[in-house]
Amino acid sequence: MQKKAVIGGVAAAAVVVGLGTWWAVDRSVEAQTTERGTCGGATWELSAEAEDGGTEVSAELQSSGPGEVWQVELVRDDTALLTGERTTDEDGEIDVDAFSNGNPGDATYSVTFTPADGETCTATLGS
Repeated sequence: MQKKAVIGGVAAAAVVVGLGTWWAVDRSVEAQTTERGTCGGATWELSAEAEDGGTEVSAELQSSGPGEVWQVELVRDDTALLTGERTTDEDGEIDVDAFSNGNPGDATYSVTFTPADGETCTATLGS
């Protein structure tokens, strides 16, 4: 009888651990959002992910070639997280990351990529 109780207790613990893992994975999925789009021959991606008690905001631009100079501004609500000039790498990409307080769903994030010539790309994530 005692053996059945131990087996039952182990099985119950496994269910609790499994549910806890499912809940943690489910919450992390909800805590990450991503938007993708195109503009003026370029493609962009903007994402916000819960990390270390805050939010990691990432923006990527895939342009037509290397060596292009773009102005980049990454913003949380009305606060600039990152601004400056970036040059596309050998693959024609620009990748920027910034850390912000709060959760991904607590704010609106946007990135603006402005080339020397051509169409400005703006992406928005959130409400």
